[in-house]
Amino acid sequence: MTPLYDPANPSSEQTRRRAFRLLFLCLIATSIGNSMLFAILPPLARDLQVDEVFVGAIYTVSALLFLIMSPVWGALSDRHGRRPLIVFGLSAFAASCLVFAAGAWAGQVGLLTPLAAIIAMAMARSIFGGLGSATNPAAQAYVADRTEPAERTRALSSLTAAFGLGTVIGPALAGFFSHRIGISTFMIAVAVMVAVAAICVRLFLPEQTPPKKKGRPINPLVQFQFAGDPRLTAFMIYGCAMWMAQAASLQSLSFYIMDRLGMDAAGGLQLGSIALTAGAAGLIFAQLVVIPVLNTSPRVLMAIGAVMVVLGNVTMVFAPDYLVIVIGYVFNSFGFGLARSGFTAGASLAVEPEEQGRAAGLTTATAGVGFMIAPITGLWLYQSVAPAAPFELNAALAVIGFALALLHPRVRAATAVLSPTVEDTPPA
Repeated sequence: MTPLYDPANPSSEQTRRRAFRLLFLCLIATSIGNSMLFAILPPLARDLQVDEVFVGAIYTVSALLFLIMSPVWGALSDRHGRRPLIVFGLSAFAASCLVFAAGAWAGQVGLLTPLAAIIAMAMARSIFGGLGSATNPAAQAYVADRTEPAERTRALSSLTAAFGLGTVIGPALAGFFSHRIGISTFMIAVAVMVAVAAICVRLFLPEQTPPKKKGRPINPLVQFQFAGDPRLTAFMIYGCAMWMAQAASLQSLSFYIMDRLGMDAAGGLQLGSIALTAGAAGLIFAQLVVIPVLNTSPRVLMAIGAVMVVLGNVTMVFAPDYLVIVIGYVFNSFGFGLARSGFTAGASLAVEPEEQGRAAGLTTATAGVGFMIAPITGLWLYQSVAPAAPFELNAALAVIGFALALLHPRVRAATAVLSPTVEDTPPA
């Protein structure tokens, strides 16, 4: 019989290791499908001769649904279990990849007008945003269920590193295969890979019955009210600011490279993929190497991460050539890797065991906020003000994040749970 959920009696180390490894591989698969779009969509938009704002519309619709639904899926995982929600989200993501492949193919061969193709791709991303968003909060809550507070930062940073690793692989695969097998064929392959991941989770991921809090309404408004809980508000503001900076960088980077270097779509795909891959490598290094070595509190990670994001975006603003642009983006991504692990773990530590799903849903929703607003703070500023404007705003947002990590009393109080011996003072 499956043991009942008991935070005082977590799963055995061997069982947890196998489960976390499976989740890690599944999240890599979804991240590959997500991150390749940042390399593919800008050149695809140029090939279809549509403006940057239409690419931004694809991101916006998906991000809005992701924002609305992530807290709902997180709360549902508190009630019905983590594994069913993870399987559902992976399955929806696979379906969205198939719809996206069909829309891209129809636009490229002329069966759909460019605008109709963009609408079809926006619909595909809406499936991911509304339904595929179930995976992240459920997986994050699954890890939180099975870790003690002192080890949760490292465990969650390892899990989120899966997204970074997929972000390395996705653009690299997109750059390599797009001219060989085509964008649509590659998207179909990603769909198959994610579908296999869903089957593996259903068959092999051990599940423990989660706490059930009856009577709580499952709707977005009620879930978002939880973000106003004083224990969480600072982490939510910090997460939104950092995700806005990261999303604007992701959406603007390939356009920035193409326009600064005078590249065509094909050249922009190659150089943009390299830059995105390098940035993702910096994020992975932060989460899998630096965080375990530092072994510090979420608050310190939040502070250092914000400083690195400022440095990276300032570097991109004044970059004289491609190499310096890439270096700046690596700094940005490295800092975001620290920051994301910091505020995710801090929010988890701030709430009770029966609230882990709701908290995970809200921290996941900060990504939706970032990608929903990024078409304005990123692509609109890029097109209407100046190519460097998005990166200037990103630096300002990171300064706000640093101030929250340094000064907000709730951040200090929550991260103090991690270890009373950890030095919580961020570097000057």
